[in-house]
Amino acid sequence: MPVLTIASLLLAGLVGFLNAQQMSRGHETVVKTLGLVGLASALGAAVMLVLSGNARAFIPVAGDIRFAFMIDIVSITMLCLVAFLAWVILSFALSYLRSEPGQGTFIGYLGLALASVSAFVQSANLIQLGIFWVTTSILLHRLLLFYADRPAAKRAQRKKFVIARLGDAALISAITLTYLKFDTFDILEIAQALQAPGFDGSVNVIVALIAIAAIMKSAQFPTHTWIIEVMETPTPVSALLHAGIVNAGGFLLIRLSDLVVTAPDVMVAIAMIGLITAVFASAVMITQPAVKTRLAWSTISQMGFMILQCGLGLFALALLHIVAHSLYKAYAFLSSGSTIEKIQGLRRSGPQKTVGIAPILGSFVFATGLSVGIGALFGSALDPALIAVSVVVIFATQQFVMSVNREDTISRNRLIGVLTSTGVCVAYFAIHTLAHHAGPADFPGWQGSMAAVWAVSILTIACFALLGVLQTYLLTASQPSERFASFYVHLCNGFYVNAITDRLFGTWRIPTIPTKFSGEKS
Repeated sequence: MPVLTIASLLLAGLVGFLNAQQMSRGHETVVKTLGLVGLASALGAAVMLVLSGNARAFIPVAGDIRFAFMIDIVSITMLCLVAFLAWVILSFALSYLRSEPGQGTFIGYLGLALASVSAFVQSANLIQLGIFWVTTSILLHRLLLFYADRPAAKRAQRKKFVIARLGDAALISAITLTYLKFDTFDILEIAQALQAPGFDGSVNVIVALIAIAAIMKSAQFPTHTWIIEVMETPTPVSALLHAGIVNAGGFLLIRLSDLVVTAPDVMVAIAMIGLITAVFASAVMITQPAVKTRLAWSTISQMGFMILQCGLGLFALALLHIVAHSLYKAYAFLSSGSTIEKIQGLRRSGPQKTVGIAPILGSFVFATGLSVGIGALFGSALDPALIAVSVVVIFATQQFVMSVNREDTISRNRLIGVLTSTGVCVAYFAIHTLAHHAGPADFPGWQGSMAAVWAVSILTIACFALLGVLQTYLLTASQPSERFASFYVHLCNGFYVNAITDRLFGTWRIPTIPTKFSGEKS
C-alpha cells in the first residue's frame, strides 16, 4: 500500500510529460485524482501500521535485486505528510500555471520529485536512501529552472547545485564507510549491530559526514544562502522546497538516529550549529521587507531549531516539528498574497515605546517554571534538553499571543498568554511521552555526557532570551541609536554571508544566454 503512493505520483508526472505544453481539464482531473489516490494509500498504510505493527514492502527490480520500504512510525508519518502536500501542491500548481507554456512539463517534474521524496522517506537501506536523496535534488534543480531566462534564478540554482553536490558527496562517503564498518546497507541490521556486545563505538567520522549532509540539505549556517535566493521559481516549487525537501536533513538524522546517538561529541556540534542557525535567522527575518524573503529566513530558523532538537536527542519532537512546520509553510507560501498583510500587521504603526528587558526575562522565567512544573507531572523535569526546548516553545507562544491581541488590555493579554502557554506546554510533554510509548525503539535517547547536554540546554535558553530582547527592540523602537542603526543594516544583509559565498562559488557570473526550460515561452 505505501508503494501505491509512489506509483500514483509517478503516473501524475507521466500525465504531465504527455501534455508538455498545456494540459486539458480532463488531464488535470486525472492528475488531481492520482494525487488523491496517493493520499488515500498513505492513510491506508497508517491504518496498516496501527493494526499490524512495523513491516516492510518490496518491489522486485531484477533477479534478487529489489527495493525495500519500511513501514514504521517515522516513515508512515512522513509518507502521510508528503502525500497530503503532494495532493495540495499538485492541485494548486495546475491552476497556478494554467496559462503558462510548459505547464505539463512542470507538472511532470513536480510529480517525479514528489514520488522521489515519497520513496526517500520509506527507504529501508542506505543505497535506496542515497539514490532518492540525489534524485530528489536533481529534480528540484529542474524545477528551479522553470524561469531559466531570469538571471536571479540561474544564480540561485547554481549555488544550490554546488552546495547540494557537496552534501551528496558527504552522504555517499558516509554510506560507503558504514558498509565497510557493518558489512550491510540495511538500516535495521545496522541498528542491531550497534546494540551488539562487540561494537567498538568508533563511528564519529561516519556520523560527522551524515551531519554535514543534513546541514547542507537543511540550509544550516553558513550553507543557508541558496535558500533565500530561490524566489524566481513558481510558488508551488517554493511550497515544495520549504515545506518538504528542506526537511530531508532533519529526516536523515531521525532515520539514522540509532547511529547518530553513538557519537555524542558530533551531536553537540549538530546542536550548536542548529542553535546558531535558529538564532541568527530569526534575528535577520524580522528585518526583511519582502514576504517571501521573510518566509525563507523563517524556514532557515525553523530548520535550525529542528536540527537543534536532533542534536539534543529529541528525535520524536523533531519529527513533530517537521510535520507542523511543513503544513504551516506550505499554507504560507500558497497563500503568500494574504500573508503579506499578516506579516505587515506584526509591526505596530506609529512610534512605540521600547519594551524593557524585564518583561522579556519575566516571560522566560515564567516559561521555565511552567516547563519544569508540567514536566514533573510527566516525569521529565530532570531532562534538560526537553525543558530547554519547552521553554523556547512556551516563550514563543506568549509572544505570539501578545502580537495578535494588541487591542486587548495588558491583564487580559497576560491571562490569555498564561492559559494558552499552559495548554501548549501540556500538549508538548504529552506528545513527547506518547511518541516514546508508541514506539520507543524508533527514538533512541541521548547517550553522552549529561554535562554537555546541560551546557547546551542552558545556552539555548540564554540565546533565545537575548533574541527575544533583540526582536522586541527591532519591532518597537521608533528611533534607534546611530550605532544600532548600523547594526540593523548589517543584520538586514545577513552580515554579508551571502556575498561571501557568491564569491566563493562564482555565482555572480551570469551566462548571457541561459538554458531554456522545455516548453517555456520566449
